[in-house]
Amino acid sequence: MQAKTTIRSAAELYAGELHRSSGNFSLEHYGRYAELLFRAYYDYGTPAQREADDVLFDIWIDEPMRRDPVYLRDIRSGHAAPVLRSDRLYIANPRGAQQAFTVVAQSAVRVDSQASALSDHKHRSSSNFSVDELPEGNLRFYLFYHYGTPVQKRAAGVSFAVRQNRLLRHPPVIWEQVTDGAVVRSYGYERLYIADPRGATEPFTVIIAEE
Repeated sequence: MQAKTTIRSAAELYAGELHRSSGNFSLEHYGRYAELLFRAYYDYGTPAQREADDVLFDIWIDEPMRRDPVYLRDIRSGHAAPVLRSDRLYIANPRGAQQAFTVVAQSAVRVDSQASALSDHKHRSSSNFSVDELPEGNLRFYLFYHYGTPVQKRAAGVSFAVRQNRLLRHPPVIWEQVTDGAVVRSYGYERLYIADPRGATEPFTVIIAEE
């Protein structure tokens, strides 16, 4: 699994451009069904690095000889989306940037969960998932309602546990009290599932990515 793609964007539109603030970049190397997390940083890769959470931007598709379509609109650092496998994407319409910034697209794991335990289970609210394709170390959880739609929003106030499915044994709790933005330590676990969700008003999606 490809780990990260970095894209440098100007704080404002390029001279003479109506929307563009970066060169073209590609997401073709990610799998057809990959999920990506987009984060933005000032001074990326330096000791002064900080998250550019005040920047709002789009990602458009460069289509010569026709009007450029939009891949993602009005997103901030921490936005997740299914991959669009194109080699002609660019950052567009940056708003609120203090200076030039870097957008990092990174591989993520997606898990869809019900708002409460499944009807035939005491704790489980999702199918099994694994994080063995993500690097071992710290992982961050991002929770969304209406994931992948124009009304996608962070699912604040939701918490849950993550258990591991082990045959003929009681499923142990791997992480507990997980909330939006929580950071956990991972050792490449497999056969995990969301359990005992609290505070959810409807089904939600969990995106897990390297911290």
